[in-house]
Amino acid sequence: MIKKNANLMINFKDYAKPRVINFFRKKNLLSLEKLKGKSDCLVAGPFLGEFGWELMQWQGYIRQLSKFYTHVIVYGRPSSAFLYKDFISEFIEMDIDSWDTDAYLLRDFNYSEWAAQFKDQDILIADNRCKELSGLMHQDFIPYGDKKKENEYDLVIHARDIPLLKGNKKKSLRNWPTESWDSLCQSLEHLKIASVGIKELSYAPQKTDDLRGIGTEELCSILASSKCCVGPSSGLMHLASLCKTPHLVWTSNYNGSKRFGGVAYRYLRSWNPLSTKVKLINKEGEQPSYNYVKKEILDFLK
Repeated sequence: MIKKNANLMINFKDYAKPRVINFFRKKNLLSLEKLKGKSDCLVAGPFLGEFGWELMQWQGYIRQLSKFYTHVIVYGRPSSAFLYKDFISEFIEMDIDSWDTDAYLLRDFNYSEWAAQFKDQDILIADNRCKELSGLMHQDFIPYGDKKKENEYDLVIHARDIPLLKGNKKKSLRNWPTESWDSLCQSLEHLKIASVGIKELSYAPQKTDDLRGIGTEELCSILASSKCCVGPSSGLMHLASLCKTPHLVWTSNYNGSKRFGGVAYRYLRSWNPLSTKVKLINKEGEQPSYNYVKKEILDFLK
């Protein structure tokens, strides 16, 4: 069940008195053996951070926790509702501008004020304190996307085109030039190629099917049905992993923090829970030549 009321006050008087999860403690942030496991409710969210973190360090954790609760209420972006539909009681949409982010955190959003409405509920607050949560071994993942012949492509590409953010240049640094995308796709015109992503934050190269902005369920079906997903490091590449879509990613060895083994190791192991086939190329860093990317794609497709 999906509701579109970000300020909805939830009353769970009929449930057994729950334990409030306190994320300010330095140790034992969340102890599974202390959860009641029946006749109680968990409120989780609002997840408004980076998509890759939602995929690999949040939704799987909530799915695991759902086994200890009778009811699970998740708050998040409208586009993320599909990720939770297999286990939640309700998804409540937070339809706000939410792309200026860092891991779990949406800048300028008051998480403590939002959480204050839940006086006596078990609540998991999705801000950067959640970076201390455990990794894959304490999460439960499922593959996304129905395979359909009509949704099959040779390549699904995510051409990041994020504008320069004031005080945060790192997001735009991973953009690959639109000219490189055009040259790449023109040189691969014998392949059936789809462009995906958020319209305002991605580019559709010439001679590709522009599928930017499609719903998450359809996007997962496109990914699951296709031969390969290609692009620089992004949340959509992690979605390809959960759709069991072979993907080719380029990044720098110096990209991001070393949490969970660093960005390169995340793609290969620590953020690859379904053991999806992936090829990481970093010989030319975050701005490879299109000829290098083309060669690696053709080798990968073989």
